[in-house]
Amino acid sequence: MYLSKIALRNLFRRSGRTLIIAGVLAFAIFFAIILETFMAGMMEMSFSNIIDFDSAHLQIARPELFADNEDPLDHLFTPTEEVLTEIEKLPGFVATTPVLDFSANMLAGREEYPVRVRAAAPASFKEVFRYQDYLIEGDFLQAGDSGLVIGMNLAEILDLQVGDFYTLLFREEGGSLNTIQGEILGIAATPEPGMNLGTVIIDQSFAASALGVSSSEINQLKVKMTDRHSAVARSESLEKQLTGSLAKDFQVNSWRDVSDMLVAMEVWGQLETYFIVALILLVGAIGIINVVVLSSLERVEEIGMMKAMGLSEKQIVKIFSIEASGLGVIGGLIGAGLGAVGTYLLVNIGFDLQLLYGDITLELGIPILGTIYGVWKPQSFIIFFTLAVTVALISSLIPSYWAARKDPVDAIYHR
Repeated sequence: MYLSKIALRNLFRRSGRTLIIAGVLAFAIFFAIILETFMAGMMEMSFSNIIDFDSAHLQIARPELFADNEDPLDHLFTPTEEVLTEIEKLPGFVATTPVLDFSANMLAGREEYPVRVRAAAPASFKEVFRYQDYLIEGDFLQAGDSGLVIGMNLAEILDLQVGDFYTLLFREEGGSLNTIQGEILGIAATPEPGMNLGTVIIDQSFAASALGVSSSEINQLKVKMTDRHSAVARSESLEKQLTGSLAKDFQVNSWRDVSDMLVAMEVWGQLETYFIVALILLVGAIGIINVVVLSSLERVEEIGMMKAMGLSEKQIVKIFSIEASGLGVIGGLIGAGLGAVGTYLLVNIGFDLQLLYGDITLELGIPILGTIYGVWKPQSFIIFFTLAVTVALISSLIPSYWAARKDPVDAIYHR
């Protein structure tokens, strides 16, 4: 306790210097917490958008469909009752919907644009995906409709509105060219920019007749679960079950399997955060070393008196280490406090992604539009606070030993 009192008194002897170094540490903690919150929010929204508008939690298809970038019409199948029963038996199962994806060129007047056509069963499609929640014009598909739902960006490029006519030019299963014609039923503005630009939704039974395939043939089953985190394990167990007893030529992928780039971005984002924080903390560590050295030079005679009074080198080192740790605690508390305020604002108000990336989120591979909201991560506060105190303590050890090893006689009569 006596050593701690000496250390705390010396800590505030040069309050300006203390605040500067603590401020550097505080900035590192604040920056780390905000960046961690922002990245967590961006990844959370990215994965949610992929699940809600593209992949669902699980997707079941022929293995060749996931490995082959050519015509998806080459990998059709008809789901059996046994397969559907196995899917419905999954813990956390919510709903499933059949999907028939194929490529086409969309024609509107003189304009032409390549799109992915997603032929869907409207009733079950609504239970798995959320397109109907983001319609800004018109209505969603009904069974038997000849129209389609398109994204806002595609509508702008082709200058289409609800009620306008379209033409889809594609190759049917036999390889010959064919067309589908109808009118625009609805326009959606989803938070997933890729779906707004490159995907159109059409009724499955209507598309099947134009494609020359059976109305029961599809190339994917999409499955919605209650929890995206458990869906990864469920995909493995379902594939084992299907492979072992029912359908050896099926593959089950989770949302994470189709989000390789996002997973990589998540990892690199974390590495980037820690790298930047490490640089800032390095600056803080250098500052702490300077503080300890300057403090020891200013208190050479005081150190000599302490050694003459019987304090050991270990006790003197402890005094300087407590001072440095105090800098870490002050900086950590200030940084954590500011980080809490910043996180609160990000969670409740959010950040408009266009201010950071403009309109190029699709080119960057970020499946988000609009405002990103942060995520509370209490463990980040603990980790970064502990890191600041640890860096401060470790930085003080060498200069503390240097100060403590001074000869007491020379130190007392130091000039």
